[in-house]
Amino acid sequence: MQFLSGIKSLSASYDHFILDIWGVIHDGSVVYPGVVEVIRFLREQNKKIYFLSNAPRRAAKVSAVLARFGITPDLYDFILTSGEATFLDLQQRNLGKKYFYIGPNKDIDLLHGLDYQLVTDISQASFVIATGFDNDDSVLAEKMPQLLAAKKADLPLICVNPDLIVVRQNGNEMICAGILAQEYEKLGGVVSYYGKPFLDVYEMLLRIFGISSKNRILAIGDGLETDIKGAVDFGIDSVLVTSGILKSPDQAKLETICNSLRIFPNFVIPYLKL
Repeated sequence: MQFLSGIKSLSASYDHFILDIWGVIHDGSVVYPGVVEVIRFLREQNKKIYFLSNAPRRAAKVSAVLARFGITPDLYDFILTSGEATFLDLQQRNLGKKYFYIGPNKDIDLLHGLDYQLVTDISQASFVIATGFDNDDSVLAEKMPQLLAAKKADLPLICVNPDLIVVRQNGNEMICAGILAQEYEKLGGVVSYYGKPFLDVYEMLLRIFGISSKNRILAIGDGLETDIKGAVDFGIDSVLVTSGILKSPDQAKLETICNSLRIFPNFVIPYLKL
């Protein structure tokens, strides 16, 4: 791992930049310092910029959030969220027409426009869509009755956000749909995942843009087990941003964490900055 103060020195070596959003660009409320300047700089260097996020919602919603933070559509080429990947894949598949939803109301419209029907009676469903929890301070127990009901009905569960937690800049942690998926698997349920670190989402990104070579692609993220593992498994270089999920560990602690997980980024930076 090479420790850097910023990414400016890397810009000449890569043509395609895949950026995570939460923990790299913003914390859900506030943009990280220097981020907009980085994106503008890369754009001025004619770099291709793709946002690859485990957000469990359509890309248009994420685009609106980025615009509020000063990152307008002219500054990037595409957004592929785990929600968008789910939508695009379920356009082509037939899992049965009725599904049960576990998650906050803000993401309940994920499959709107497709030939699926949301049902509130789980006995009528053919599968379950899980996008996460209702509130910032939610705990797993809030969703256990729904998970138990889904397992009793022996329904497959689609996890639309493999993240376990996200972190705000003040250090507060919020659990994500990955926690639901893990618990469902412990119950013996079958889970399908959309998003990082699973390779399908990277292959989808390359298909959309017709990228044939991985040699000049750089992925940037704050999650070792999602962003960095996904990049490593897919065979592309990566940058770990340590100020997000990891809460800025010192070098020795970071090396211990990476060794324990056997996941190693090519580069490490404290924030996404030049």
